[in-house]
Amino acid sequence: MKNLAKHKIAVKTREVLVQAFYQHLFEKTSSREILDQFKKEHRSEKVDFKRFKFCLDALIKNNEIIEETISKKMKIKDNEIELIDKAILCLGIIEMDKQMAPRSVVIDECIRLTRKFSNPESYKFINASLDKI
Repeated sequence: MKNLAKHKIAVKTREVLVQAFYQHLFEKTSSREILDQFKKEHRSEKVDFKRFKFCLDALIKNNEIIEETISKKMKIKDNEIELIDKAILCLGIIEMDKQMAPRSVVIDECIRLTRKFSNPESYKFINASLDKI
């Protein structure tokens, strides 16, 4: 995390987004409910809630396109992917699609998130999957 020190807010925002995406995918919780919940749990000086809301809305609005990207471009069946890995892929797809960061940064961040939230070998799967888009 030494090189990410100057990007603390962006890093924390991505971590919180993965958790929010996971919650939405698991429970189909609305954007408003998730935003309200996370605003109560996290301080606004540590999380960029403008970016958070933008990405969360993009996930919900473009869910069909994201699902199609995962199933057709990445050739991943729903029963072949852990929900947390899917949440991380969704974040990567949105950040690449909206050009929120350079492609290499998005992939590196998704790998970092996978190492933090998923099983030890999932980063290889995430890297290979994001490389296909």
